[in-house]
Amino acid sequence: MFLLQAGGDGLLRRRTLPSQEAEKVVEGLSSFLGQGQLKKLVKRGVERVDAEKVSLIVLGPYVFVEKGDWLVPVLVKPNAEIVDRLPSVWVDKGAVPRIASGADVMRPGITRMDEFKQGELVVVRDDKHSQPLAVGSALINSSEAAEASRGRVVKNIHHVDDAAWKLVNII
Repeated sequence: MFLLQAGGDGLLRRRTLPSQEAEKVVEGLSSFLGQGQLKKLVKRGVERVDAEKVSLIVLGPYVFVEKGDWLVPVLVKPNAEIVDRLPSVWVDKGAVPRIASGADVMRPGITRMDEFKQGELVVVRDDKHSQPLAVGSALINSSEAAEASRGRVVKNIHHVDDAAWKLVNII
């Protein structure tokens, strides 16, 4: 285990997980990476980085934040291929600052969307550049969202400049 000083944010604990714990932690990641790639990465080691308010799972070049039962890909360049596999919703420029600050995605701000089901992870992107702003959980199906004119569509779980995003830049 390594203890790292994180600026003024306190101590970070970084440790390699025992193989049984590592396999349990990453079992849900096969939808992102595929079984073959996942097994290779697990053999190299899975690390957990804990800070005061956030826990990360580091699997080779990929980094995930633990949010309840979710392992959510952190919005950093090494995770681009994983993030790009998730369904997306695009939002207008008026919604961008709110979502980048952690707000949920409301139907009026959505300009277009991929197909998704309730409960799936969804990437929220800005309409102009298609850059990922957040990853969230779909509160309704895309077909329901397309018919709606108002209401919450995606619960924001992780967004740029949140604690997980900042922690990745420290480690």
